[in-house]
Amino acid sequence: MTEIKCGLEIHGYINVENKTKLFCNCAIEENAKPNTNICPICTAMPGSKPMLPNKEAVDKIIAIALMLGCKINKRMLFQRKHYSWPDLPAGFQKTISGSYSNPVGVNGKFLGIRISDVHLEEDPARWDPLTGNVDYNRSGFPLVEIVTEPDFKSTTELRDWLKALLTTLNYIKAIDKNSGVKADTNVSIGPKFNRVEVKNVNSFSNIVKAAEYEVLRQEEEIKEGKEIKQQTRAFDEKYCKTVFMRSKEKAADYMFIPEPDLPVINIDDNYIEKIRKTLPESPDKKIERLAKQYKIKKEDSFVICSDILLSELFEKTARKINPLLAARWLRFELLRVLNYNKKELSETKINEKHIIDLLSLIETKKITETTAQKILEKLAGKLFDVNSYVKEHKLGVISGVEELEKICKDVIKKNNKVVSDYKKGRKEALNFLVGQVMKATKGKASPKELKEVFTKLIN
Repeated sequence: MTEIKCGLEIHGYINVENKTKLFCNCAIEENAKPNTNICPICTAMPGSKPMLPNKEAVDKIIAIALMLGCKINKRMLFQRKHYSWPDLPAGFQKTISGSYSNPVGVNGKFLGIRISDVHLEEDPARWDPLTGNVDYNRSGFPLVEIVTEPDFKSTTELRDWLKALLTTLNYIKAIDKNSGVKADTNVSIGPKFNRVEVKNVNSFSNIVKAAEYEVLRQEEEIKEGKEIKQQTRAFDEKYCKTVFMRSKEKAADYMFIPEPDLPVINIDDNYIEKIRKTLPESPDKKIERLAKQYKIKKEDSFVICSDILLSELFEKTARKINPLLAARWLRFELLRVLNYNKKELSETKINEKHIIDLLSLIETKKITETTAQKILEKLAGKLFDVNSYVKEHKLGVISGVEELEKICKDVIKKNNKVVSDYKKGRKEALNFLVGQVMKATKGKASPKELKEVFTKLIN
Protein backbone atom coordinates (compact mmCIF):
# COMPACT_ATOMS: atom_id res chain seq x y z
CA MET A 1 0.00 0.00 0.00
CA THR A 2 1.36 3.41 -0.99
CA GLU A 3 2.45 5.57 1.91
CA ILE A 4 0.96 9.04 1.62
CA LYS A 5 1.17 12.33 3.45
CA CYS A 6 -1.67 14.80 3.18
CA GLY A 7 -2.30 18.16 4.83
CA LEU A 8 -4.96 20.81 4.46
CA GLU A 9 -5.32 24.58 4.46
CA ILE A 10 -9.07 24.99 4.93
CA HIS A 11 -10.82 28.32 4.36
CA GLY A 12 -14.34 29.02 5.56
CA TYR A 13 -16.48 32.14 5.84
CA ILE A 14 -16.93 33.08 9.48
CA ASN A 15 -20.58 33.28 10.50
CA VAL A 16 -20.97 36.73 12.07
CA GLU A 17 -24.47 37.63 13.21
CA ASN A 18 -23.87 41.34 12.63
CA LYS A 19 -23.33 40.50 8.94
CA THR A 20 -20.61 43.08 8.38
CA LYS A 21 -17.18 42.75 6.81
CA LEU A 22 -13.91 42.40 8.67
CA PHE A 23 -12.54 45.94 8.35
CA CYS A 24 -15.56 48.06 7.37
CA ASN A 25 -19.29 48.29 7.97
CA CYS A 26 -20.35 47.05 4.54
CA ALA A 27 -23.00 44.33 4.65
CA ILE A 28 -22.28 40.65 4.07
CA GLU A 29 -24.97 39.63 1.62
CA GLU A 30 -24.08 36.65 -0.55
CA ASN A 31 -26.64 37.23 -3.31
CA ALA A 32 -26.50 41.02 -3.55
CA LYS A 33 -26.14 42.66 -6.96
CA PRO A 34 -22.46 43.05 -7.95
CA ASN A 35 -20.61 45.99 -6.40
CA THR A 36 -23.50 47.22 -4.25
CA ASN A 37 -22.08 46.44 -0.76
CA ILE A 38 -18.79 48.31 -1.09
CA CYS A 39 -16.98 51.35 0.28
CA PRO A 40 -13.54 53.02 -0.10
CA ILE A 41 -12.07 50.63 2.51
CA CYS A 42 -13.01 47.28 0.93
CA THR A 43 -12.18 48.55 -2.55
CA ALA A 44 -8.81 49.98 -1.35
CA MET A 45 -9.35 53.53 -2.55
CA PRO A 46 -6.28 55.78 -2.08
CA GLY A 47 -6.16 57.25 1.42
CA SER A 48 -8.66 54.79 2.91
CA LYS A 49 -7.78 53.10 6.20
CA PRO A 50 -9.21 49.88 7.66
CA MET A 51 -11.41 50.01 10.75
CA LEU A 52 -10.55 47.83 13.74
CA PRO A 53 -11.43 44.18 12.96
CA ASN A 54 -14.99 42.97 13.50
CA LYS A 55 -15.11 41.94 17.20
CA GLU A 56 -17.50 39.07 16.55
CA ALA A 57 -15.12 37.65 13.93
CA VAL A 58 -12.26 37.82 16.44
CA ASP A 59 -14.37 36.03 19.08
CA LYS A 60 -15.37 33.32 16.61
CA ILE A 61 -11.79 32.70 15.48
CA ILE A 62 -10.74 32.24 19.13
CA ALA A 63 -13.67 29.85 19.68
CA ILE A 64 -12.68 27.79 16.62
CA ALA A 65 -9.08 27.55 17.80
CA LEU A 66 -10.19 26.44 21.27
CA MET A 67 -12.50 23.75 19.85
CA LEU A 68 -9.52 22.40 17.89
CA GLY A 69 -7.37 22.17 20.98
CA CYS A 70 -5.06 25.07 20.11
CA LYS A 71 -3.02 27.30 22.34
CA ILE A 72 -4.24 30.89 21.94
CA ASN A 73 -1.68 33.57 21.16
CA LYS A 74 -2.40 36.70 23.15
CA ARG A 75 -0.88 39.04 20.59
CA MET A 76 -2.60 39.30 17.21
CA LEU A 77 -0.62 41.03 14.49
CA PHE A 78 -2.05 41.54 11.00
CA GLN A 79 0.28 41.29 8.03
CA ARG A 80 0.16 42.32 4.40
CA LYS A 81 0.44 39.30 2.12
CA HIS A 82 1.45 40.67 -1.27
CA TYR A 83 0.52 39.17 -4.60
CA SER A 84 -0.65 40.63 -7.87
CA TRP A 85 -4.08 39.36 -8.89
CA PRO A 86 -7.20 41.14 -10.21
CA ASP A 87 -9.31 40.13 -7.19
CA LEU A 88 -7.03 41.96 -4.74
CA PRO A 89 -7.61 45.73 -5.06
CA ALA A 90 -4.82 46.78 -2.67
CA GLY A 91 -2.26 44.36 -4.07
CA PHE A 92 -2.09 42.63 -0.68
CA GLN A 93 -4.33 40.67 1.67
CA LYS A 94 -4.65 41.51 5.37
CA THR A 95 -4.06 38.30 7.30
CA ILE A 96 -2.81 36.99 10.65
CA SER A 97 -0.38 34.63 8.94
CA GLY A 98 3.04 34.80 7.40
CA SER A 99 6.67 35.10 8.37
CA TYR A 100 6.36 37.41 11.39
CA SER A 101 2.81 36.78 12.59
CA ASN A 102 1.33 35.13 15.65
CA PRO A 103 -1.58 33.00 14.40
CA VAL A 104 -4.64 33.12 16.65
CA GLY A 105 -4.25 29.46 17.60
CA VAL A 106 -1.25 27.13 17.33
CA ASN A 107 -0.18 23.59 18.21
CA GLY A 108 -3.64 22.10 18.35
CA LYS A 109 -4.85 18.56 17.80
CA PHE A 110 -8.24 17.40 16.55
CA LEU A 111 -9.07 13.69 16.34
CA GLY A 112 -5.43 12.71 16.04
CA ILE A 113 -4.50 15.30 13.39
CA ARG A 114 -2.14 18.08 14.45
CA ILE A 115 -3.32 21.64 13.82
CA SER A 116 -0.43 23.86 12.82
CA ASP A 117 -2.35 27.10 13.15
CA VAL A 118 -5.74 28.79 12.98
CA HIS A 119 -5.84 32.37 11.75
CA LEU A 120 -8.07 35.18 10.58
CA GLU A 121 -7.89 37.00 7.26
CA GLU A 122 -9.97 38.92 4.73
CA ASP A 123 -11.43 37.45 1.57
CA PRO A 124 -10.45 38.90 -1.82
CA ALA A 125 -13.02 40.08 -4.36
CA ARG A 126 -14.68 37.77 -6.89
CA TRP A 127 -13.01 37.86 -10.30
CA ASP A 128 -14.43 36.28 -13.45
CA PRO A 129 -11.45 35.47 -15.72
CA LEU A 130 -13.74 34.97 -18.73
CA THR A 131 -15.25 38.45 -18.67
CA GLY A 132 -12.61 40.28 -16.64
CA ASN A 133 -15.33 41.62 -14.30
CA VAL A 134 -14.55 42.02 -10.60
CA ASP A 135 -17.27 42.04 -7.92
CA TYR A 136 -16.02 43.70 -4.73
CA ASN A 137 -19.03 42.69 -2.61
CA ARG A 138 -17.04 39.77 -1.22
CA SER A 139 -13.87 41.79 -0.65
CA GLY A 140 -13.33 41.94 3.09
CA PHE A 141 -15.52 39.02 4.18
CA PRO A 142 -13.96 37.51 7.37
CA LEU A 143 -12.29 34.16 6.71
CA VAL A 144 -10.93 31.46 8.98
CA GLU A 145 -7.99 29.42 7.78
CA ILE A 146 -7.24 26.11 9.50
CA VAL A 147 -3.85 24.63 8.65
CA THR A 148 -3.10 21.01 9.49
CA GLU A 149 0.16 19.13 9.54
CA PRO A 150 0.53 16.44 6.80
CA ASP A 151 -0.81 13.76 9.16
CA PHE A 152 -3.49 12.15 7.00
CA LYS A 153 -2.34 8.67 5.98
CA SER A 154 -5.31 7.78 3.75
CA THR A 155 -8.15 9.45 1.90
CA THR A 156 -10.63 7.51 4.06
CA GLU A 157 -9.14 9.10 7.17
CA LEU A 158 -9.33 12.48 5.41
CA ARG A 159 -13.03 12.02 4.61
CA ASP A 160 -14.00 10.99 8.16
CA TRP A 161 -11.98 13.82 9.70
CA LEU A 162 -13.59 16.45 7.48
CA LYS A 163 -17.07 15.25 8.46
CA ALA A 164 -16.15 15.52 12.14
CA LEU A 165 -14.62 18.98 11.61
CA LEU A 166 -17.76 20.28 9.90
CA THR A 167 -19.93 18.94 12.73
CA THR A 168 -17.71 20.61 15.33
CA LEU A 169 -17.74 23.98 13.56
CA ASN A 170 -21.52 23.74 13.22
CA TYR A 171 -21.81 23.18 16.99
CA ILE A 172 -20.55 26.71 17.59
CA LYS A 173 -22.13 28.18 14.42
CA ALA A 174 -18.64 29.21 13.41
CA ILE A 175 -18.90 29.13 9.63
CA ASP A 176 -21.55 30.14 7.14
CA LYS A 177 -22.84 26.82 5.74
CA ASN A 178 -24.51 28.52 2.78
CA SER A 179 -21.22 30.01 1.56
CA GLY A 180 -19.36 26.71 1.58
CA VAL A 181 -15.68 26.04 2.18
CA LYS A 182 -12.58 25.74 0.05
CA ALA A 183 -9.19 24.24 0.73
CA ASP A 184 -5.67 23.89 -0.55
CA THR A 185 -4.92 20.17 -0.39
CA ASN A 186 -1.27 19.12 -0.08
CA VAL A 187 -0.60 15.55 -1.21
CA SER A 188 2.64 13.63 -1.52
CA ILE A 189 3.57 9.96 -1.69
CA GLY A 190 6.69 8.03 -0.81
CA PRO A 191 9.54 7.58 -1.01
CA LYS A 192 10.54 11.26 -1.59
CA PHE A 193 7.33 13.00 -0.54
CA ASN A 194 7.73 16.04 -2.81
CA ARG A 195 4.71 18.18 -1.99
CA VAL A 196 2.02 18.83 -4.59
CA GLU A 197 -0.56 21.45 -3.67
CA VAL A 198 -4.06 21.41 -5.20
CA LYS A 199 -5.41 24.95 -4.88
CA ASN A 200 -8.89 26.22 -4.07
CA VAL A 201 -10.85 22.97 -3.99
CA ASN A 202 -14.36 24.17 -3.29
CA SER A 203 -16.16 21.57 -1.16
CA PHE A 204 -15.41 18.83 1.36
CA SER A 205 -16.41 16.12 -1.11
CA ASN A 206 -14.14 17.60 -3.80
CA ILE A 207 -11.26 17.83 -1.32
CA VAL A 208 -11.42 14.06 -0.93
CA LYS A 209 -11.84 13.47 -4.68
CA ALA A 210 -8.83 15.70 -5.45
CA ALA A 211 -6.68 13.82 -2.93
CA GLU A 212 -7.79 10.44 -4.29
CA TYR A 213 -6.97 11.45 -7.87
CA GLU A 214 -3.62 12.97 -6.92
CA VAL A 215 -2.49 9.79 -5.13
CA LEU A 216 -3.31 7.73 -8.24
CA ARG A 217 -1.65 10.26 -10.56
CA GLN A 218 1.57 10.34 -8.55
CA GLU A 219 1.65 6.53 -8.33
CA GLU A 220 1.43 6.33 -12.14
CA GLU A 221 4.18 8.94 -12.55
CA ILE A 222 6.54 6.97 -10.31
CA LYS A 223 5.73 3.71 -12.14
CA GLU A 224 6.75 5.44 -15.39
CA GLY A 225 10.07 6.46 -13.83
CA LYS A 226 9.20 10.15 -13.57
CA GLU A 227 10.13 12.38 -10.65
CA ILE A 228 7.30 14.06 -8.74
CA LYS A 229 8.24 17.74 -8.64
CA GLN A 230 6.97 20.29 -6.15
CA GLN A 231 4.14 22.10 -7.92
CA THR A 232 0.72 23.73 -7.68
CA ARG A 233 -2.29 22.18 -9.42
CA ALA A 234 -6.01 22.92 -9.82
CA PHE A 235 -8.95 20.54 -9.47
CA ASP A 236 -11.18 20.12 -12.53
CA GLU A 237 -14.54 19.30 -10.95
CA LYS A 238 -16.13 18.25 -14.27
CA TYR A 239 -13.57 15.52 -14.97
CA CYS A 240 -12.59 14.85 -11.31
CA LYS A 241 -8.89 15.33 -11.98
CA THR A 242 -6.11 17.79 -11.17
CA VAL A 243 -4.30 19.91 -13.78
CA PHE A 244 -0.92 21.67 -13.64
CA MET A 245 -0.93 25.39 -12.77
CA ARG A 246 2.61 26.43 -11.88
CA SER A 247 5.75 25.50 -9.98
CA LYS A 248 5.20 25.76 -6.24
CA GLU A 249 5.82 29.20 -4.82
CA LYS A 250 7.38 29.64 -1.39
CA ALA A 251 6.13 31.78 1.49
CA ALA A 252 8.87 34.32 0.79
CA ASP A 253 7.37 34.94 -2.65
CA TYR A 254 4.41 36.64 -1.00
CA MET A 255 6.58 39.30 0.73
CA PHE A 256 4.87 39.53 4.12
CA ILE A 257 5.22 42.79 6.06
CA PRO A 258 3.39 43.93 9.23
CA GLU A 259 0.21 45.92 8.49
CA PRO A 260 1.04 49.53 9.54
CA ASP A 261 -2.60 50.67 9.55
CA LEU A 262 -3.77 48.17 12.18
CA PRO A 263 -2.62 48.02 15.83
CA VAL A 264 -1.54 44.87 17.61
CA ILE A 265 -4.55 43.27 19.34
CA ASN A 266 -3.75 42.04 22.84
CA ILE A 267 -5.95 39.31 24.34
CA ASP A 268 -5.74 38.50 28.06
CA ASP A 269 -6.42 35.22 29.87
CA ASN A 270 -9.77 36.39 31.26
CA TYR A 271 -11.08 37.14 27.79
CA ILE A 272 -9.99 33.74 26.47
CA GLU A 273 -11.54 31.98 29.47
CA LYS A 274 -14.81 33.87 28.98
CA ILE A 275 -15.06 32.51 25.42
CA ARG A 276 -14.02 29.01 26.53
CA LYS A 277 -16.95 28.90 28.98
CA THR A 278 -19.43 29.52 26.14
CA LEU A 279 -18.25 26.49 24.16
CA PRO A 280 -20.37 23.33 24.02
CA GLU A 281 -19.17 19.80 24.63
CA SER A 282 -17.27 18.66 21.55
CA PRO A 283 -19.11 16.19 19.27
CA ASP A 284 -16.52 13.40 19.65
CA LYS A 285 -16.81 13.51 23.45
CA LYS A 286 -20.59 13.73 23.28
CA ILE A 287 -20.79 10.67 21.00
CA GLU A 288 -18.90 8.58 23.57
CA ARG A 289 -20.87 9.97 26.52
CA LEU A 290 -24.36 9.46 25.06
CA ALA A 291 -23.55 5.90 24.01
CA LYS A 292 -22.27 5.05 27.49
CA GLN A 293 -24.74 7.05 29.59
CA TYR A 294 -27.91 6.05 27.74
CA LYS A 295 -26.71 2.62 26.57
CA ILE A 296 -27.52 3.31 22.93
CA LYS A 297 -25.61 2.06 19.89
CA LYS A 298 -22.48 3.98 18.96
CA GLU A 299 -23.75 4.46 15.40
CA ASP A 300 -27.02 5.93 16.74
CA SER A 301 -25.06 8.29 18.97
CA PHE A 302 -22.88 9.31 16.02
CA VAL A 303 -25.89 10.30 13.89
CA ILE A 304 -27.67 12.04 16.77
CA CYS A 305 -24.57 14.09 17.60
CA SER A 306 -24.18 15.26 14.00
CA ASP A 307 -26.50 18.16 14.94
CA ILE A 308 -26.22 19.89 18.31
CA LEU A 309 -29.98 20.62 18.38
CA LEU A 310 -30.76 16.97 17.66
CA SER A 311 -28.41 15.82 20.44
CA GLU A 312 -30.02 18.26 22.90
CA LEU A 313 -33.49 17.08 21.87
CA PHE A 314 -32.42 13.48 22.45
CA GLU A 315 -31.12 14.14 25.96
CA LYS A 316 -34.28 16.00 26.98
CA THR A 317 -36.42 13.20 25.56
CA ALA A 318 -34.34 10.36 27.03
CA ARG A 319 -34.93 11.68 30.55
CA LYS A 320 -38.65 10.86 30.17
CA ILE A 321 -38.72 8.11 27.54
CA ASN A 322 -36.82 4.84 27.05
CA PRO A 323 -33.53 6.03 25.49
CA LEU A 324 -33.51 3.17 22.96
CA LEU A 325 -36.95 4.20 21.68
CA ALA A 326 -35.95 7.88 21.66
CA ALA A 327 -32.73 7.16 19.75
CA ARG A 328 -34.52 5.06 17.14
CA TRP A 329 -37.22 7.64 16.54
CA LEU A 330 -34.90 10.65 16.40
CA ARG A 331 -32.31 8.93 14.23
CA PHE A 332 -34.66 7.36 11.72
CA GLU A 333 -38.18 8.80 11.86
CA LEU A 334 -37.47 12.45 12.68
CA LEU A 335 -34.57 12.66 10.21
CA ARG A 336 -36.72 10.92 7.57
CA VAL A 337 -39.42 13.58 7.96
CA LEU A 338 -36.91 16.44 7.94
CA ASN A 339 -35.15 15.10 4.84
CA TYR A 340 -38.47 14.64 3.01
CA ASN A 341 -39.44 18.24 3.79
CA LYS A 342 -35.91 19.49 3.03
CA LYS A 343 -35.71 21.17 6.42
CA GLU A 344 -33.17 21.45 9.20
CA LEU A 345 -34.39 20.80 12.75
CA SER A 346 -33.70 24.48 13.48
CA GLU A 347 -36.23 25.41 10.77
CA THR A 348 -39.07 23.67 12.60
CA LYS A 349 -40.49 24.39 16.04
CA ILE A 350 -40.65 20.74 17.08
CA ASN A 351 -39.48 20.53 20.69
CA GLU A 352 -39.08 17.89 23.39
CA LYS A 353 -42.76 18.13 24.50
CA HIS A 354 -43.99 17.06 21.06
CA ILE A 355 -41.55 14.15 20.92
CA ILE A 356 -42.11 13.05 24.54
CA ASP A 357 -45.91 13.14 24.16
CA LEU A 358 -45.71 11.17 20.91
CA LEU A 359 -43.34 8.50 22.22
CA SER A 360 -45.27 8.21 25.50
CA LEU A 361 -48.35 7.22 23.51
CA ILE A 362 -46.27 4.54 21.76
CA GLU A 363 -44.78 3.27 25.03
CA THR A 364 -48.23 2.96 26.64
CA LYS A 365 -49.60 1.36 23.43
CA LYS A 366 -52.27 4.02 23.05
CA ILE A 367 -51.33 4.57 19.40
CA THR A 368 -49.51 2.43 16.86
CA GLU A 369 -46.14 3.37 15.41
CA THR A 370 -47.83 3.80 12.02
CA THR A 371 -50.14 6.42 13.53
CA ALA A 372 -47.19 8.07 15.27
CA GLN A 373 -45.30 8.33 11.96
CA LYS A 374 -48.23 10.17 10.37
CA ILE A 375 -48.52 12.53 13.34
CA LEU A 376 -44.80 13.34 13.16
CA GLU A 377 -45.14 14.11 9.46
CA LYS A 378 -47.91 16.61 10.24
CA LEU A 379 -45.87 18.20 13.06
CA ALA A 380 -43.14 19.11 10.55
CA GLY A 381 -45.62 21.39 8.79
CA LYS A 382 -47.76 22.68 11.66
CA LEU A 383 -47.46 22.34 15.43
CA PHE A 384 -50.30 21.11 17.64
CA ASP A 385 -50.88 19.35 20.96
CA VAL A 386 -50.29 15.67 20.27
CA ASN A 387 -52.60 14.26 22.93
CA SER A 388 -55.50 16.51 21.94
CA TYR A 389 -54.96 15.66 18.27
CA VAL A 390 -55.15 11.92 18.96
CA LYS A 391 -58.41 12.32 20.92
CA GLU A 392 -59.99 14.70 18.41
CA HIS A 393 -59.27 12.46 15.42
CA LYS A 394 -59.95 9.19 17.31
CA LEU A 395 -56.52 7.77 16.51
CA GLY A 396 -56.23 5.50 19.55
CA VAL A 397 -55.31 1.86 19.06
CA ILE A 398 -58.18 -0.49 18.14
CA SER A 399 -57.82 -3.39 20.58
CA GLY A 400 -59.95 -6.01 22.20
CA VAL A 401 -60.45 -9.48 20.80
CA GLU A 402 -64.10 -9.02 19.78
CA GLU A 403 -63.57 -5.86 17.75
CA LEU A 404 -60.42 -7.17 16.06
CA GLU A 405 -62.00 -10.57 15.31
CA LYS A 406 -64.94 -8.85 13.61
CA ILE A 407 -62.63 -6.91 11.27
CA CYS A 408 -60.37 -9.92 10.63
CA LYS A 409 -63.30 -12.22 9.77
CA ASP A 410 -64.46 -9.70 7.18
CA VAL A 411 -60.97 -9.62 5.62
CA ILE A 412 -60.83 -13.45 5.58
CA LYS A 413 -64.16 -13.65 3.72
CA LYS A 414 -62.91 -11.24 1.05
CA ASN A 415 -59.53 -12.99 0.58
CA ASN A 416 -60.19 -16.76 0.37
CA LYS A 417 -57.28 -17.40 -2.01
CA VAL A 418 -54.79 -15.63 0.29
CA VAL A 419 -56.09 -17.65 3.25
CA SER A 420 -55.67 -20.84 1.19
CA ASP A 421 -52.07 -19.84 0.34
CA TYR A 422 -51.36 -19.30 4.03
CA LYS A 423 -52.70 -22.75 4.89
CA LYS A 424 -50.38 -24.21 2.24
CA GLY A 425 -47.38 -22.75 4.07
CA ARG A 426 -46.90 -19.34 2.41
CA LYS A 427 -46.25 -17.34 5.57
CA GLU A 428 -46.05 -14.02 3.68
CA ALA A 429 -49.78 -14.33 2.98
CA LEU A 430 -50.40 -13.51 6.63
CA ASN A 431 -48.65 -10.15 6.16
CA PHE A 432 -51.03 -9.34 3.31
CA LEU A 433 -54.06 -10.01 5.53
CA VAL A 434 -52.59 -7.87 8.32
CA GLY A 435 -51.97 -5.10 5.79
CA GLN A 436 -55.63 -5.15 4.71
CA VAL A 437 -56.75 -4.58 8.30
CA MET A 438 -54.18 -1.84 8.81
CA LYS A 439 -55.50 -0.16 5.67
CA ALA A 440 -59.11 -0.48 6.81
CA THR A 441 -58.32 0.89 10.29
CA LYS A 442 -55.93 3.60 8.99
CA GLY A 443 -53.05 2.05 10.96
CA LYS A 444 -54.88 2.01 14.30
CA ALA A 445 -54.53 -1.74 14.94
CA SER A 446 -51.48 -3.49 16.36
CA PRO A 447 -49.81 -5.74 13.72
CA LYS A 448 -48.67 -8.11 16.47
CA GLU A 449 -52.23 -8.53 17.83
CA LEU A 450 -53.61 -8.94 14.31
CA LYS A 451 -51.23 -11.80 13.54
CA GLU A 452 -52.35 -13.56 16.70
CA VAL A 453 -56.05 -13.09 15.84
CA PHE A 454 -55.63 -14.20 12.21
CA THR A 455 -53.63 -17.29 13.26
CA LYS A 456 -56.34 -18.25 15.72
CA LEU A 457 -59.20 -17.72 13.26
CA ILE A 458 -57.57 -19.49 10.30
CA ASN A 459 -56.32 -22.47 12.28
